[in-house]
Amino acid sequence: MNISALFEAMPYLPNASDWVRLLAVVVALVALGLWLEYRYFHPRGKAGGWAVVRWVSLLVAPVVVLAVLGPARAVSGPMSLAVFYGLLFTLGPLIWVGAHLGVGRLVRPGLSGGECVALSVSGLVLLAVPGWAVFQVMGPLQAVARHRADNPPGAAANPLAHAVQPLRRFEAPVVGAVWAQSLLAPEGLRLERVDERVGERWEDTAGRDHPAYCSHGADLHLMWAAREPTPHLRLHWVDGHGQRGVAEHRPQPLPTDTPIPFEVGFRPDGFDLPAPVPRSRVFVVFDGETEGSFTHFPLGGSARVGAVESDCVLPGYRRPTGAGYREVVGVALAFRRPGAAPWNTEFARPRP
Repeated sequence: MNISALFEAMPYLPNASDWVRLLAVVVALVALGLWLEYRYFHPRGKAGGWAVVRWVSLLVAPVVVLAVLGPARAVSGPMSLAVFYGLLFTLGPLIWVGAHLGVGRLVRPGLSGGECVALSVSGLVLLAVPGWAVFQVMGPLQAVARHRADNPPGAAANPLAHAVQPLRRFEAPVVGAVWAQSLLAPEGLRLERVDERVGERWEDTAGRDHPAYCSHGADLHLMWAAREPTPHLRLHWVDGHGQRGVAEHRPQPLPTDTPIPFEVGFRPDGFDLPAPVPRSRVFVVFDGETEGSFTHFPLGGSARVGAVESDCVLPGYRRPTGAGYREVVGVALAFRRPGAAPWNTEFARPRP
């Protein structure tokens, strides 16, 4: 990744106070190590020579890194790893210890061979402290840099390629107001990714449940209860001409909209919902093995039915067939706020 992009991402690291504390710990440990070294060399009249050797440590460290990584990166496959470890335990120590021995013997007053070797070892320890800190911060820093590259600041003002359908307000038992909206993609558009705003960060929703919306091909269908946070999405797509685009979408529901009763129509082979619903919200209720018992089957973990690239339950849903599946006697939809217990709205098939 571009080094400049990493530096530009630093001010946007989350939990800034944690990284400030980490920096303070690094500075304190390095300062303590240098102070202990100074305490040893100053009474012996060698503080000046020690300071020169320590400056040489800073200059030699990148030379050792280049000497080890350069040849290793020049080859590929298993040979690259073999070259890396071979140079790490041969050429690397030779340059590092040799530089400390050579400079330590040249300074005046000169350092003994043992003192030079000791400084080379303690220098590795001192460099390991900031190295450990860089290792800790590199993952989050790369994530922020990738996020900034994928999500340009002007995305909120970009036009959405999808056709935004009108918001519909449903009224469901127990849950109350439920909002639904569809974003229909033009022909040839490929939806690459959908990010969801969580607090101050955009999170990639790939590989995890996203109950506020579902996708059917390149179309998006949103559904959320009024008591849940309104979804705030960022869409990444490639249009039919190969042009990439990114834009945000956040519905603006109006409480004055006339509610529509949320009704489920049942058929012998399934049921019809009044709008597309994310599979992770839907539970199908079957008759149980014993009389009067029921089984709630979550569709979020079941095999997809219909279009392969769909995680929606669309109108016209057909129940699974095979052993263990009985007649659908009801449907339940789950809603919840973060950190709160879910609440369900259930619809039962009318009994004859």
